[in-house]
Amino acid sequence: MADDKNEIAEQGSTSISTFDDNLLSGGTGLEETTTDDFAIPFIRVLQPMSPQLQKQNGSYVAGASAGDLYNTVTGDAYDGEAGISIVPCAYNKKYIEWIPREKGGGLVNANHDISILSNCTRDPESRRYYTPEGNEIVETAQFFVLIDQKGKAPQQAVLAFTSTQLGVSRKWLTMLRMARVQNSKGESVEAPMFAYTYRLTTTTQSNDKGSWNAYSINQEKATEMSIAMAAKDFMGAARSGDVAVKEEQH
Repeated sequence: MADDKNEIAEQGSTSISTFDDNLLSGGTGLEETTTDDFAIPFIRVLQPMSPQLQKQNGSYVAGASAGDLYNTVTGDAYDGEAGISIVPCAYNKKYIEWIPREKGGGLVNANHDISILSNCTRDPESRRYYTPEGNEIVETAQFFVLIDQKGKAPQQAVLAFTSTQLGVSRKWLTMLRMARVQNSKGESVEAPMFAYTYRLTTTTQSNDKGSWNAYSINQEKATEMSIAMAAKDFMGAARSGDVAVKEEQH
């Protein structure tokens, strides 16, 4: 539910002007940049206490509500019930080391594998893993996706699943594993993960400690060819490490 200001900004940023060749001859000015200089957005679920819902916070988004989906780069909020259409392109599992928020927060290491857990202790109440230094290890399932923007170029983004959301990630991976397509010989084969679009919405979950807003994912339809080609390119970039993800603490 992007507000009018965001809609106007988007229209202006996607318009194409005819430019004199002499003005184009000097390049764009971005030649010295690398992937580390750009931020790929995360799509988050807004919770009642998210800063985007607090009017006195600099991250406040007018009109946003708990349960909406939030784009961390554009600042747009999307209605959680209607959701957005996404195409999964690549997946990885990380065990990310964070300084706990109550100690100031901050990223320590985003490149651990599961073996790090053997050096950790698990809090019996919260079920969270902590290093000997007191840092938290967060199991994180990340999906690189394209957001279908209805006639505009799809936008790259990341979905990160942690804690209670890992169950949603596992269900989605099962859907992706079961998906099939026909090859040129008419044979049914395992589909690449970008073969179908998925509707990302939100739902309410709860346990004995309270309730929260969570992701919900359902398969939609076959991916359009132009978007599938972009998804294949994004898959290759993500696999090769050419997509820099600047991790954000939940």
